[in-house]
Amino acid sequence: MVSISAFENLTDYHVAQDLNPTLVPTKLKIGQEVIFPIYCKCPAKSQLDQGINFLVTYVWQLGDDLSALSKKMNTSSEALVIANNYRNLSAAVAFPILVPISMLPQLSLPLYYNTTPSFEKQHHKSSTALIITSSLLGAVLALVLMSFLVITWCKRCPDKCLVRMTSSLETTDLLQSKISSCDQNLSPRIVAGKLLTGVTECIDRPVVFETESIFQATKHLDQRFRLGTSVYRATLNGEVYAVKQGKGDVIEELNILRKVNHANLVKLAGVSTETDGCCFLVYEFAENGSLDKWLYPEMSSSSCVHFLSWKQRLMIALDVANGLLYMHEHTRPNIVHRDIRTRNILLNANFKAKISNFSTARPASNSVTPTTDVFGFGIVLLELLSGRRAMETKECGQVIMLWKEIKMVLEVEEKVEERLKQWMDPSLGDYPMDGALSLAAMARACTSELSSQRLRMSEIVFSLSVLAHSCSEFERGCNSHSGETARITCTVVAR
Repeated sequence: MVSISAFENLTDYHVAQDLNPTLVPTKLKIGQEVIFPIYCKCPAKSQLDQGINFLVTYVWQLGDDLSALSKKMNTSSEALVIANNYRNLSAAVAFPILVPISMLPQLSLPLYYNTTPSFEKQHHKSSTALIITSSLLGAVLALVLMSFLVITWCKRCPDKCLVRMTSSLETTDLLQSKISSCDQNLSPRIVAGKLLTGVTECIDRPVVFETESIFQATKHLDQRFRLGTSVYRATLNGEVYAVKQGKGDVIEELNILRKVNHANLVKLAGVSTETDGCCFLVYEFAENGSLDKWLYPEMSSSSCVHFLSWKQRLMIALDVANGLLYMHEHTRPNIVHRDIRTRNILLNANFKAKISNFSTARPASNSVTPTTDVFGFGIVLLELLSGRRAMETKECGQVIMLWKEIKMVLEVEEKVEERLKQWMDPSLGDYPMDGALSLAAMARACTSELSSQRLRMSEIVFSLSVLAHSCSEFERGCNSHSGETARITCTVVAR
C-alpha cells in the first residue's frame, strides 16, 4: 500500500522488503522506521553536455503512448528510449521510467478514476443524475430541519431572539470576526514585512509562529532554555522545537532550506512573525544536542559522563557524509555548507546525526566549492577518532592542529598501528585497528592542503558504508570470542 499509494509506484515493495530484512510487514508498529528506495537518477556528464538537465521519474500508465508522452514532456522519443536503455516501454505499465528533459515541464493535474475508464463512460450520465438528485434532496431536508429548529427555539426564547434581531450589525461583526479567526487557524498567516514576504517565496506551506509565544516559551530567552549561540528550546503547541534568533537578512538561509530535504539535514518547521526587527527560525528538536558536547564532556552542564562507542561514531560520520553528498550532488544548484564542525552536527534520540546551521551555506560556484565541506568533514572525523578538539593550545603556547598531527602519525609505515593507538581516544575501548587506520587515512586525504587532492563525498560515503558493515562483523566476532579482540581486514582504504 505504501509503495503503490504513498509513493505512487516510485518504489517497489519487493525491494523495500529486501532492505528491511528484520521487519515483518504485517507486524509493524507506529513509529518504526522503514527504508523505502525511491527510483531516482541524476543526468550523466554526457547527458548534461547534450543539454539534458533533469531526469524526471515517471510511472508508465496503461494507454500511454511514446510520442504523446515525449511531446508532453518536451523531449524526443529517441532520447526517452536511450535514457531507459532501449527498454520495451509498452511492457513497463505501472513501473517507473526516466524522462530526459532540458527544462521542467508545466503539467496539468491528471484525473484519477476509481473505476476503469470504460465503466466510467457507461455510467457517467446515471451517476451525474444520481449525484444531483441526492444533493437537491439533501439540501431541501437540511433547510426544513433548520427552519423547524429556528422556529422552536424562537418560541421558547422570544426575548433572546428579539435582542439578537435588534443587533444584527453586532452579529455580522461577530460572525466576520469568527470567520477571520478560523482562517488564521486553518491557513498560514501572512504578515506584512520583509521577512515574511521572503518566507512565502521560500517555503511551500509556511508555519508562522507568534514571536510573543516564543518569548513566553523561553521566558524571554532565559539562559535555562539556551541550547547554543542564539538557539533556545521552546515548547509551542505541545511540541518541543529549537528556535534560532535571526540576525540580519535570513532570506538567503531560507532559500537554501527550501531546496533541501534529507534525513541527515535538520528540518525547518516554520518561522516567527517579525516584531521590532526580531524574528526566529523554528527547527526540529534534537534530543541529544550537538556532537561537541558528547566529545567534550566538560562543555555539558550535566553531571553524567558522556560516551560514544566506536559504532556510534562511525554511524555519525556516515550520517554527516550522506547529508553532504546530498547537498553536493543531488541539489540544483549544488549547495556548500561552509561551516561543518561538531557544534553544527546535532544528534536526535536515536543518535542519528543531522547537519544544522545553514546561515553561511551558499550555492556552489568557482569560489565556493564542495572541497571546503570535505576539509571540514575531515576535521570532524579526526575529532571523532581522537576525542580531542581540532586545535589546542598547550601551556607553553604551542598550537596543536589535528590535521597536521595525523600526517605525522601516518607518515612512516613502521609501527603505525602503535602510534595510532596512542593517538586515538582512550575511552573508545575495543575497536578494529584496520577500521581505525582506514578512517585516519580518509581524514588525512580529506584535509589535504591541495583541494584538488581531497576526496569526493561519494567516495567517502562508499568507504564508510563498507566500514559500517565491517563494524557489525567485528561486533559479532567480539561476542563469539568471549572477550578476545576479533580482527577484521577491510579491503576499502581511502586514497
